[in-house]
Amino acid sequence: MSGRVTDKQGEPLIGVSIIAKGANKGTITNIDGYYSLTVPDKSVIQFSYVGYDTQELKLGKGNILNATLQEKINDLDEVVVIGYGSMKKSDLTGAVTSVKTEDLPMAANTSISHMLSGKAAGITSVQNSAQPGGGVTLRIRGEASTGAGNEPLYIIDGFPVGGSQVEPAADNRYSDFGSRNPLNSINPNDIESIEILKDASSTAIYGARAANGVIIITTKKGREGKPVVNYSANYGVQQIANKTEMMTAEEFMTEANKFAKEQWLYNNRVYPYGNTNPSSIKDPIVYPYDAKDIKNAGKGTDWYDLITREGMIHQHNLSVSGGTSNLKYMASFNFFDQNGVVRNSDFTRYTGRLNIEHQINKIFKYGINATQSYIKSSNVPLGTEDFENSGLINSAMSYDPTTPVRDKNGDYAQSDRMTTVPNPVSMLEIDDYTQTKRLLVNAFLQAEIIKGLFAKINIGFDDQNGVRNSYIPTTTLYGKQEGGKASKSMAQQFDRLLEATVNYNFNIAKAHKFNILAGYSYQDFNNEGFSAANSQFFTDIFKYNSLASGEAARPTVASNKSKTMFISYFGRINYNLFDKYLFTLTARVDGSNRFGENNRYGIFPSGAFAWRIKQEDFLKDVDFLSDLKMRISLGQTGNSEIGNNAFEYYTAAWQQYVFGNSINTGTAKSQIANPDLKWETTTEFNFGLDFGFFNQRLSGTFEYFKKEVKDLLGYRSLKSFMEVSTVAANIGKTQSTGIEISLKSRNFTGEFKWDTELNFTRYVDRWKERNPEDELSPWQKANDPIRAHYGYLSDGVLGIDETPPASMPNLLPGEYKIKDVNGYLRDDFGNLIPDENGNVQYTDAPDGIIDEADIVLLGTYDPGFSIGFGNTFEYKGFDLNIFFYGMFDRIVNNATRGKFSIPNIRFILNGQNMMKEISERWSSENPHSKYPSGFVSQYPQPSDYLWEDAWFIRCKNITLGYTLPQKWIRKVFSRARIFADVSNPFVITPYSGNDPETDFKAGYPNQRTYSFGVDITF
Repeated sequence: MSGRVTDKQGEPLIGVSIIAKGANKGTITNIDGYYSLTVPDKSVIQFSYVGYDTQELKLGKGNILNATLQEKINDLDEVVVIGYGSMKKSDLTGAVTSVKTEDLPMAANTSISHMLSGKAAGITSVQNSAQPGGGVTLRIRGEASTGAGNEPLYIIDGFPVGGSQVEPAADNRYSDFGSRNPLNSINPNDIESIEILKDASSTAIYGARAANGVIIITTKKGREGKPVVNYSANYGVQQIANKTEMMTAEEFMTEANKFAKEQWLYNNRVYPYGNTNPSSIKDPIVYPYDAKDIKNAGKGTDWYDLITREGMIHQHNLSVSGGTSNLKYMASFNFFDQNGVVRNSDFTRYTGRLNIEHQINKIFKYGINATQSYIKSSNVPLGTEDFENSGLINSAMSYDPTTPVRDKNGDYAQSDRMTTVPNPVSMLEIDDYTQTKRLLVNAFLQAEIIKGLFAKINIGFDDQNGVRNSYIPTTTLYGKQEGGKASKSMAQQFDRLLEATVNYNFNIAKAHKFNILAGYSYQDFNNEGFSAANSQFFTDIFKYNSLASGEAARPTVASNKSKTMFISYFGRINYNLFDKYLFTLTARVDGSNRFGENNRYGIFPSGAFAWRIKQEDFLKDVDFLSDLKMRISLGQTGNSEIGNNAFEYYTAAWQQYVFGNSINTGTAKSQIANPDLKWETTTEFNFGLDFGFFNQRLSGTFEYFKKEVKDLLGYRSLKSFMEVSTVAANIGKTQSTGIEISLKSRNFTGEFKWDTELNFTRYVDRWKERNPEDELSPWQKANDPIRAHYGYLSDGVLGIDETPPASMPNLLPGEYKIKDVNGYLRDDFGNLIPDENGNVQYTDAPDGIIDEADIVLLGTYDPGFSIGFGNTFEYKGFDLNIFFYGMFDRIVNNATRGKFSIPNIRFILNGQNMMKEISERWSSENPHSKYPSGFVSQYPQPSDYLWEDAWFIRCKNITLGYTLPQKWIRKVFSRARIFADVSNPFVITPYSGNDPETDFKAGYPNQRTYSFGVDITF
């Protein structure tokens, strides 16, 4: 008999033990997974392999018997990457979550950070902008820092990389809202696993840079065997998932006339806004459009439609891996291309990777991990500014729908009523693109001095370069004013790393196991940049290629350079007693030129204990319980992102003075030194519980954490006679608490497989000690949430002939009523009665007055809790994955509604288009609407109209795949899979805007992607 043994992906398994039961005959598979064996007829053949379930098959009439082995359900032996090493999952003492890239959707995502949404408890991934390659905010256990940032530390194959990106800014009036993601240069297909280190025990080994958590990215390596060639590709189309409905020309003109009439009634206090006799008013209603114009208007110009399109996304990935017992390699190439749903917003990436590991002899081993990337991004002018600073989407939503794209002369038409807002289509002629290149290389040399004692030197660099070219032609409103404007910007970041570690693994008897690590690290970050801009060009032909052709009176030139260094010493001791009691002690000393001279070095210690309760005698025989481990940790980490605030420096730009008859440039002090300025320090306690039932068919983790951040980066006011008004200082404290739950269930494990994963995250960031110079408003509390939002609550719209509330006697119909929820304690003369500390006191009941006492905490943008929920089904070659994630108990300001709906209705008479929603506003002809009239009363305005409840459940992706049977493909391929994927098919939410996660004023629209792809292994 003969056959082949593979895993569920169709990859050959080498060295599988194959035995004919009862016949005392056996063999193992070769490098391609094939075997041959002589056995009696109708034998039962047993296949066994480390890490896989043993399988028994009966030999039938034929002499071919293939086997597909399934990975063991029990994952306690899984190896997890930690700081400067790895260990079995069962031996962990800290809070670490591992994510395998095989569980992530690759089809419609540009970077790994896009894919992590909802995939792990304790991590929040929010996309800042839906543009191609848009930035992503990744947060581990909240955002407790208020001055030094909350970005986690990324480790890529042992190299710590910064979270910054080298994309230069453009020298024009358009902001780069939602800048691109710094991890875009890493090919997600190259990644083997992602470990998220969350508590101080697991992160303290990275010291002053680890307060916000650590994300360790490990790329794929070669394996012993013949070369394995893998090719995967996918193609997808993208459509705008949710579009704001703006008015057509006919609707716009009709509503403009209606509002003109309503404004006339309101201003003259004619019924229902007063009792003025209409015949007594001299000035008649002025309608901006006559009935004939409205009848002939039709739909007019759909500006939004003209600047958008159906998007496209496709990628190709090719990799080759293999090796011998001494030399292993993996090489890959990736091409990714996306044309965004907004015209001119494109993103193209080329990446290549080479990973090599070579065992030179029994002592020495070296390895190299190198990746090169090139990205070209086409930029469209975005941003939230208005009028002449309006970006492309903002101007398209604003622009008068009665204006044609071009005038009679063939030039871009300019609305007579919107003279400061640019023609949206003309902005598509802006030429603005960015090119970034990155070369990340990390190499190591390791020596096993004696058994278990390893010395290792790690050296690497990260070279990033960005160039941005921009030209705004004279065919645009801004370009015409500037006579054409061109700019070129360049940015470079070059980081170097040198690390040396010694790691000793040894046992004392069988009961005592030690792993001791000691190390030294040096890393520096070198940044420099240059930009130049000019205007007043006699032609648009040169664009940004001849800046000297511009004739501006004073062209813009700027440059910068900086260097940051870290020197560190670190150590860790892991002690395992009886495989039951696990101890970890970690410490790191970090020194940096970023800190003040009196605080050059910081010490960051941590300790952890874990108890494998399942290994105790009283639980060993409890069969249904396969794992039970308790973990406790306490430690400190730092946040070094305090900028250059510790030092005194001078600036020369724009510091001019007159001497004699000439204007001269000098310098002026812009910042004074604070030699005591240091890092923010986070002290964190963590309690964890790992559990598993029925041989890990059901497994999970529970985490509780509490952390305090002290020495927050803030600013202290200086006396008025000082040269500058403030100085950076460590002021204040915040605190965070939270819980995390992860569950994994193997519901069915036979021919039909069904796996379920669920994670739950809750955290609350609060103030603990504020800057003493901050004066809190009466409605604020000292321990309020950090990102709290306050406002008045609405109580409906005042109707016709309805009596106004006693607290708002002059309120007019159609205006919002405000809830009287509280009042200030006053004496008989109406004066406030303060408490012994001088603070106002509340009545804790309505007082008949609408004032600041009625301002309440509306909520926070931070989610009260978030979840991720996924199911994977497999049956006879078919696989189906459905994944959801959501955020709850959060509010979002619907800024798009604020500009284009009822609060800004008055701008309709200036030619600004509006959302169709305004036709539902309260008016004399529509007196039963739940929406207000749009006229602003003399009373405070409610905030809950725009601060909306924005919980959501998003279906992130639905993927259906089919792995072709081996008998169809084995002559050509070892594995072939085809798949279809729908990304972002639907969102369930009460939020009325475009998207509860990526929305901002006139924001880049989120997309729904339909993809098809193949994954082939040779």
